[in-house]
Amino acid sequence: MKPSPIQLLQLFFKHVRVEIDPEHILSEPPNPLTSAFVFDGIRIQTEFGIGEIDPDHERGRMFLTTLRVIVDNKSLPKVKEQKFSPYKIDIAVDGVVAIPKGAEQLAPPEDLAAVNGASLLWSAVREQVLSLTARMPAGSVMLPTVHFHDLKQKSSEIADHAAGAQAKQANAENPKRPSLKRIR
Repeated sequence: MKPSPIQLLQLFFKHVRVEIDPEHILSEPPNPLTSAFVFDGIRIQTEFGIGEIDPDHERGRMFLTTLRVIVDNKSLPKVKEQKFSPYKIDIAVDGVVAIPKGAEQLAPPEDLAAVNGASLLWSAVREQVLSLTARMPAGSVMLPTVHFHDLKQKSSEIADHAAGAQAKQANAENPKRPSLKRIR
């Protein structure tokens, strides 16, 4: 085992909301020894942001990554046979990701921070949901395993233009906060 060159240095939960959805609770929770709730077909929304906070740090380039995961169970009129979660979930988390000098040989540093940072934050959210729901009446649930390769800059160039105005407004409201662009 070797440590990854990409390191999550800090992790901060901004808010954690996991609650029973009385409209969609299962009549009987699944037996944890024989079955588990899966999120197949359930709409999970994500919001991701990234901003460089220190390009000249002694450890390399530092990025602030943000991830918000939402399962709101809202009905979508155009979706036939929509599935729902027994829980409503809304969790937001920030993380500081270090990309060491020389890592640009692997990929652009912002791509490394985005793809790996989002994965690291997702893992923390996934663990938080599992831990909290283990003591809730509808039984434990685990968010699916995912990847974030679509956050690479090539995939996000279109979103960058639309996010520019939003980032300027956020900076005007809070000038000490690093500029974040919405990638997805």
